[in-house]
Amino acid sequence: MNKWVIVFITSSSFFLGYFARVAWSIVSVYSTLKPNEFENGLIFSLFFIAYVIVQIPSGLLSDIFKPNLIALLSLIGLFVSSLLSGIAQTILMLYISSFMMGFCAGWIYPVTIKILTATFSKNELNKAISYYSLAWPLSIVISGLALPAMTIDLGWRAPYYMIALISLVLGLSYLKLGNVKKDLDNKNNNKLSFSVIKDRRVLVVSVAGFLFFLSYWTIALYAYKYFLYTGLNDYFAGLAYSLLALTGIPSTIMAGFIIQRFGPIKSLSLFEGVYGILTIILPISLNYIYILIIAAVMGFVRFVITPANSSAVAMIGGNKAGSVSGISNFFWQTSGIISPILASFILVDFSYLALWIFCGLVILVSAIMYYVLL
Repeated sequence: MNKWVIVFITSSSFFLGYFARVAWSIVSVYSTLKPNEFENGLIFSLFFIAYVIVQIPSGLLSDIFKPNLIALLSLIGLFVSSLLSGIAQTILMLYISSFMMGFCAGWIYPVTIKILTATFSKNELNKAISYYSLAWPLSIVISGLALPAMTIDLGWRAPYYMIALISLVLGLSYLKLGNVKKDLDNKNNNKLSFSVIKDRRVLVVSVAGFLFFLSYWTIALYAYKYFLYTGLNDYFAGLAYSLLALTGIPSTIMAGFIIQRFGPIKSLSLFEGVYGILTIILPISLNYIYILIIAAVMGFVRFVITPANSSAVAMIGGNKAGSVSGISNFFWQTSGIISPILASFILVDFSYLALWIFCGLVILVSAIMYYVLL
C-alpha cells in the first residue's frame, strides 16, 4: 500500500477518535434524553477516564503485536460503542457507551504513531506526522460546521450512526496494511518492556507535555466564555474561538518543514514559548479586532506544537515508539481531568486575567523543560 495512503488512514482514525470525543458537546443540546449539567459532565468524564487508562497498555502492546490489528479492533469497538450511543434510550446507556467509546478511541493515537514510525524513514517522518496531525484542527472545525446542521436535520442520533459507519470502514482498511513491515515484526519488539519509562527524555516529554496540555485544555474549555465575557456577541465569540483551530490547518501543513529544519525538540521549545506569551497578552485589550488577531496567531502557533509533540515521541521512541507515545499521551490526556477543576478555583478566587497569566506561565515552564533536552 502507498505510504501516503497509510498517512490518510491513520490520520482519519485519529480524526475519528477526537471527533467522537467532541461530538457530545454539540449533540447533547438537541438530545431528547435532556441530560442535566451533572449528567453531561459525567458523560464527558467517563469518556476521558476510559481514554486515559488505556494509553500505556495500548502503547506497550503496539510494540509487541501488529499495530494494524490493534487499530482494527479499536475501530470495531468504536463502531459498536457509537451504535450503542445512537440507540441509547436512557442516560445510563449513554454512560456505558461513552466509557466504551473512550476505551476504544484511546488505543488509536499510540497505535497509529507506531505505524507511521515503522513506515517512514527519519527524513520523511516529520512531514508524514504533520499531515497526520491535520486531524486535530479539522475535527474541531468540521464538528462545529457539520454537527449542528446534521443534528437539526436528521436528529441527535444521526452523528453517532455516521461515526459508527466510518469506524467500520476505516477499521476494515487496516486489513490492507499487512505488508507494511519494517520493524513491525522485529523479534526484539515481541516482549513487554517498561525500560522506556527510565529514559530521562521520555520523562521530560511526558511532564512538559502534561504542563502544556494542562493549560491548553483550560484555554479550550474557557476561551469561548471569556470571549463572551469581554463583550463580544455570540458571532464574534464563536469566530474567535474557531480561529484557535482554523488557522491551525495551514500551520499543520507547514509544520513538517519547520520541524525538519529545527528538529522536534527545538520546535516545541520555540513555539510553546511563543504560545505562552500570546496566552499572557490575550487579556491586555478587550478590542474585538485585537482578540481576533491574537486568537488567529494562537491557532497558527498551537498546531505546529501538535505534530512536534508526535515527532518528538517518534524520534525518542524509535522501535519503541508505541510505548513512548502511550506513556506520554497518558500524562498529556490526564491533564484534561485536572485542568477544569484547577481553572474553576482560579476563576472563583481571582479572574480571567489571573487564569490566562497562570496558563501562559505554565506553558513557558513547559517550553523551558523541552529546552533542557537540547
